[in-house]
Amino acid sequence: MTGIDLIILILFLASLFFFGSIFFKWIERPDDFFVAGRLLPPFILAAALTATNVNLYSFIGQAGKAYEQGISIVWHTWTGNMALVLAGLFVLPILRRLEIRTIPEFLEIRYGRPMRLLIAFLWILRLSFWLGIVLYTGATAAVVITRSGEETYLLWALIFSVITIIYTTAGGMWSVALTDTLQFSLMLLGALVFFPIIMTTAGGLKGIARTLPPEHLELVPQSGQLNWAFILAIFLLGLQWACTDQGMLQRAFSGRDVRTVARGLVLSGIQTTPFALLWYLPGLAARAIDPGIKVADAVIPEMLVRFVPTGIFGLILCGLLSAQMSTISSNINSAATLFTSDLYARLKRLPPSPRTTLVVARLITLVIGFLMIIFSLYARQLGAVNAYLLIIGIMDMPLFVVAIVYGLFWSRTTMAAAFAGYVSGAFMGALSVFYFFARHPNRTTIATFISAATALIVTPLITGLSRQGQQGQKQIAIKEAFKPSPEEIASGRAFHLFPRSKKGKTVVFIFFLSLAVFITSIFLGGLGFSRAAAYLAVGSMIIYFASGLVRLNYD
Repeated sequence: MTGIDLIILILFLASLFFFGSIFFKWIERPDDFFVAGRLLPPFILAAALTATNVNLYSFIGQAGKAYEQGISIVWHTWTGNMALVLAGLFVLPILRRLEIRTIPEFLEIRYGRPMRLLIAFLWILRLSFWLGIVLYTGATAAVVITRSGEETYLLWALIFSVITIIYTTAGGMWSVALTDTLQFSLMLLGALVFFPIIMTTAGGLKGIARTLPPEHLELVPQSGQLNWAFILAIFLLGLQWACTDQGMLQRAFSGRDVRTVARGLVLSGIQTTPFALLWYLPGLAARAIDPGIKVADAVIPEMLVRFVPTGIFGLILCGLLSAQMSTISSNINSAATLFTSDLYARLKRLPPSPRTTLVVARLITLVIGFLMIIFSLYARQLGAVNAYLLIIGIMDMPLFVVAIVYGLFWSRTTMAAAFAGYVSGAFMGALSVFYFFARHPNRTTIATFISAATALIVTPLITGLSRQGQQGQKQIAIKEAFKPSPEEIASGRAFHLFPRSKKGKTVVFIFFLSLAVFITSIFLGGLGFSRAAAYLAVGSMIIYFASGLVRLNYD
């Protein structure tokens, strides 16, 4: 990295720090810090969601996995985007009407305070671990790019952490959302500049196809670590993420109304889908250029150093760091929200004042930042993608089952059943990863199915043995959230989960039909029809996105 590149990088970090910190004066009450006063318009909401979801885990970790395993890792992003559209149309409108800040807050409405406290505590640790993974990818990239040696890893981790923590602590969600919009533009620019450089060096798509083994180019492979079963598992995890991930939901809850939330999620899911090729194809191109790089997470940084000229290199580096810092800032803010709203406020006898709540939120932001640095040291031992899939395979699917599947759609579920379902699901997922299938190459895929199946089975069993209580006003409010509120109707911006018009119903039918065809195509890949499965999967996905977008115009 030359002096010119270093100057560009320093100017970027300084401007980001300044731009993010000026929103300190905008924060007058807790909702301003946590959900930007629920005033974000669709464009900023969509940009913030995309910037949060696209990060160095994508550009470094997933590109490295494409280098190592092949193109089928692209479903990691594409199925997540499909889930984002599904959640935006049918799940998030319900949660937005409840005016909650966090999923644990919903769990208290649905089940009771003990469930809220348990999930809040576990998810603060889970978010801190995810932040450690993102920080690890950034610090690893900096070490490789600057050729500064492994001993400087902690220094780079501290530099990236301190800047992001300070402006997030000062400006809360306003800083996060508006800097995310700026960072999204830089991230897109950097990716668009780097993409033609590495693709040309590899000889384009023809050069990649000529050089790589055929199994590396199978979209729906029958065997291997990223086979058809992985695609189904990652689709389930995508549904969980889109419905329960605090970092993503907090942005959604910042939308000004239900229709804005739905539009923001659908647009974010659709626009990220073609964008994903900007990091997966460079991973394949790097494999065609040099198949001998031993550390997958070092592949893209190595390509940057080798082939990108001075000046442009600094610009691309700013784009990559934008991807990382937007995710760190948003998830730190989310973890602070979980602690302040779900633990601190719940454990105090008297409700804290708004000023006290803001002080606590800012202090816990600093603590989460420290935990992030600690977890980033552990993530170095696993690799970015492996570490992420490990934690979500164990912890995330049971939460989706008890919060969304049974929490929203089965009113009989009791708190004891939800508690047992979550704990048993997470426990069996951990046993699968660390004991039963510890040496299996697909252990995270197996753990995903086992943890989900355990929660699905245990929860209704315990419900049958539990005493049914009377429905309270809060549970009645959940039922009411399935339909537009009087305020929505009065404003003319009512959003029905299922459109009332005939055209709208037809579009929704096409939407779910294309989803069914997509799932069928993945099973076809498992039967050995990889080429047909690939065409059918991509085609049905395109129809799915198109019908989801059109559905926004009917009610």
